[in-house]
Amino acid sequence: MTVEINTPHRDYPLPHQNNLLEQDVLRLIQALTQIDVDVEAQQQGQALLQQALEQVAQGSDAKLEELKSLLNQRQVAHQELHRKQKINHLLGESLYPL
Repeated sequence: MTVEINTPHRDYPLPHQNNLLEQDVLRLIQALTQIDVDVEAQQQGQALLQQALEQVAQGSDAKLEELKSLLNQRQVAHQELHRKQKINHLLGESLYPL
């Protein structure tokens, strides 16, 4: 009679001292196969997560560049408006209608 014991978290079959070696070898083969499947699934999950993070980072870089460009445009427009206001103030007249 085979003693059936398993790991508490992943339910992998474990050998037992009362089992015959032939029985435990089969249980160990089953456990190692399940471990291999679990490790492969975890590695694939990590690879997918890494890809997702890279896509987010690339998207963030593009958004950041777009925001920098918009900010530069606004700064140029603000500097031009400020220049015109300064000229109008210095001359005391309105050369540049604002």
